[in-house]
Amino acid sequence: MIGAAPSPPSHDVTATAPTPMIELRGVRKEFPGPTGTPVVAVDGVSLRVAAGELLCLIGTSGCGKTTTMKMINRLVEPSDGEIRVDGRDIRERDPTVLRRGIGYVIQKGGLFPHLSVAGNVGLLCRLEGWERARIEARVAELLQLVNLAQELATRYPRELSGGQRQRVGVARALALDPPLVLMDEPFGALDPITRRQLHAELRQLQDRVGKTIVLVTHDLGEAFALGDRVALMDRGRIVQLGTEADFRERPATPFVEEFVREHVRGSGA
Repeated sequence: MIGAAPSPPSHDVTATAPTPMIELRGVRKEFPGPTGTPVVAVDGVSLRVAAGELLCLIGTSGCGKTTTMKMINRLVEPSDGEIRVDGRDIRERDPTVLRRGIGYVIQKGGLFPHLSVAGNVGLLCRLEGWERARIEARVAELLQLVNLAQELATRYPRELSGGQRQRVGVARALALDPPLVLMDEPFGALDPITRRQLHAELRQLQDRVGKTIVLVTHDLGEAFALGDRVALMDRGRIVQLGTEADFRERPATPFVEEFVREHVRGSGA
């Protein structure tokens, strides 16, 4: 209607592309409390992540972001609600089979110290029963994909830099070509220069392989740099979901406004 006032911005956390790779519907997680009263870690989260999207989950310590991510691959089982991956309810799938179809990257790469780089990267391929030649070819392909020299294949994690270990972790997560990758604060233990370099490499990698990625971080600058969208959590709930512009120009609550202000104050951004 001409002359009508514009509608207020929407912060509906279910509003996104029509064909989600991940969908959470009213997901809740309670843990036993020390006095017997349940502690609510995640409180009714609903969220849709489109295929090929990189979504960053962020919030203060204890806000529920890591628990939310771990429920997607059933490392943590929800107390209530529904989670679907590629249209299928994850409760209908064997947890081991589900996890092999979802890449998983953690701080410092989470590498097995007794395995070489090639052994770590090719581990899931071996578990799937691949032939040796096929595994070797896949490892070589993945090392090239994450910008690691082929001669590093025989080294062990203790012989690598922090950035190299993280690249190996990413390569291993991509070994079975999963459509979805979960990343739990993958760059938190790295120095600022290495972090910036790996941020750029992750965006380039995403442009090439087009995976759906959910990345947990405590750094709003990192979330803005990497995420197509950012979901900010507080006390187990998503309080705002959107782009950097949404957070800076249209904060949904006073908490969001203060969270962004603290980031600006701390980074000078």
